[in-house]
Amino acid sequence: MKETARGGYGIVYREIMRNPDIPPESKAIYAYLCSFAGNGDTCYPRVETMQKELCMGKQRFNKYMSILIDSGVVVREREKVGNLAGHNVYKITHRADFS
Repeated sequence: MKETARGGYGIVYREIMRNPDIPPESKAIYAYLCSFAGNGDTCYPRVETMQKELCMGKQRFNKYMSILIDSGVVVREREKVGNLAGHNVYKITHRADFS
C-alpha cells in the first residue's frame, strides 16, 4: 500500500495555546498560520483560503484574526508589487501582550 504525503508541519507554542485570553477561534487561526510557516515565522496564505478551510465567514474570521494582531501574536504586512497591492504576509511572533 502506498503511503500518501502528510503535508507540512508547523511549530505551535504551548504558551499561546494555553493562554485563556485567546479564544479558540483565534487559536485555530494561529495553528493554521504556524502550519504554513513550518520551522520559520512567516507565511502568506490567502484570507479566502483560510476562511474556507477553517469554516469561518469573513466577519468571524476578521474578528478572531484581529485578536491575534492586536495582541501581537501575529504581525500582518501588505506586500506590494510595484504600484499594485500584493498579498498579506504574516509574521508569527509567538508572543501575546494583552496589557
